[in-house]
Amino acid sequence: MRLVSPLLKRAIYPALHHSGWLARVPPPGGYAVVNYHGVVPDDYSADDTFLDGNLVQPEAFRQQLQFLKAHYHVIHPEDFRAWIEQGKRLPARAILLTCDDGLVNNLTDMLPVLRSESVACLFFVTAASCGDDPGMLWYEELYHLMRIKPLSGSDLHLLTEAGADSALAESLQAQWWRTLRSASQLDAGTRADWMRRVRNHCGLPQGFRYESRSARRWRLLNIAELKRLAEAGMSVGAHTLTHPVLSLCSDEEARWEIQGSKTELERVLGKPVWAFAYPFGNPATMGEREFRLARAAGFSCAFLNVEHWRGEQSNPFALLRTHVTLDMTLPEFTAHLSGVHNRLQRAVAG
Repeated sequence: MRLVSPLLKRAIYPALHHSGWLARVPPPGGYAVVNYHGVVPDDYSADDTFLDGNLVQPEAFRQQLQFLKAHYHVIHPEDFRAWIEQGKRLPARAILLTCDDGLVNNLTDMLPVLRSESVACLFFVTAASCGDDPGMLWYEELYHLMRIKPLSGSDLHLLTEAGADSALAESLQAQWWRTLRSASQLDAGTRADWMRRVRNHCGLPQGFRYESRSARRWRLLNIAELKRLAEAGMSVGAHTLTHPVLSLCSDEEARWEIQGSKTELERVLGKPVWAFAYPFGNPATMGEREFRLARAAGFSCAFLNVEHWRGEQSNPFALLRTHVTLDMTLPEFTAHLSGVHNRLQRAVAG
C-alpha cells in the first residue's frame, strides 16, 4: 500500500472526487465518525511536524465541514447517543464529529468554526481538564524533553537492557515511542514522579516551558474552559484519567483510568458522560479487555481511532473513526468517508 498511496493521493482520489463519485458512495454501515485532535492555532509555527501532524489547519477544517454539510447529514452527538441507547434511527449518510485530547485550541480555535458552520462535536478529554492548571499531555511533554536532552545513559531510562542496547540506532521518534510504552506500564503516581525527574534531568524542574504564543497548541483545557465548551452546546466524553497506553496497564490501573475518568468528568460537569475514546485507539494499544472495562464502567459506547477492527463490526464499544491528519487532502478525506480507501488498503494487504 505504501507504493500505491502516492498514486491514490495525487491522481486517483482527486479524479474520483472531482467526478462526484466518491461523495455519492454511502459510508460503510450507513454512517461515519470523523475524528480530529485540534487545529493549528494561527499564531503557532511548528518546528517539528511529528506531533503536529495530528492537527488540521483552520481553513481545511472549515472546508471539510462545508463539504460534509453539502453531502452528508452532520448529526448532533445527542442524536448519536439516542441511536446507541434507544435505537432511534439515524438519518441516511449520518456523520458524527469527534475530537480527542482536550487541547485548549478546541475552545479558542475549533469552536468558532463549529459555531459559524452550525454543527456540534463530541470532545473527548482527560481528567486533567477537571483542574485549574492542567498543563500538557505527559507524552507530548516527554517528546519535547527528549529533544532537549536524551535519556539514554541516565537512570531515567525505562527500557529493558536489550531495548536500551538497540535504542542507540533508533530515531528520536522511535526512542520516544518505546519510552512512552514503558512509562505507560507505571501506575499514574509513579509515572508523574518519573516525569518530574525527567524535567530535572533536562534542566526544567517546573515542567516544560511552552512560550505563551504556543500555549494554544500544547496546553489542555482547564475546568472553566471545559465548562464553556459544554455550555456552547458541545458534548463531552471521557478519554481516561492520564492518557496511557491502556493495553500496557495492569488490570487494576486500566480499570481506574477508564472508570475514574467518567467519575471525574461527571463530578465537574454535573451530567452523565456516556461516551469513551481509547487513548491512541489502535490495535497496538488496546483490545478486548479495554472493551469489557469500558462497558463495565457504564459507558454507552466507546470509540477507536482506526477505520477497521478485527472481529465483530457492530460492537458499540469498538466504534470506528476516520482520523483526519494535517496532510489529508479533501479528495483523500472523501475516499476515507466512503470506505473506498479502507477497502483498497485491505485488498492490497490481503
